Amino acid sequence: MKTKYRIYDTFNRTVVSNHRTLRTAVIAQDKFFDQVREYNGPNSYVPTIIEYTDEEGEWLKLPTDEVQDAQQKYVLKW
Repeated sequence: MKTKYRIYDTFNRTVVSNHRTLRTAVIAQDKFFDQVREYNGPNSYVPTIIEYTDEEGEWLKLPTDEVQDAQQKYVLKW
């Protein structure tokens, strides 16, 4: 089974979006944060995590260091 990724809203306990690669999940999470701030104000946020599937298809939290590495690599802030 191929690894899948999803952005999970831990506050509302809902899936925000599903992705095939970590790159697209990190970019989508950044866009989601931008949308939340735009709609609710500059200090607003929704707590989310990026999860991935293991060999059995179970969703697991992606380790924080892997998320931070991907954010540094794929998300460009001006």
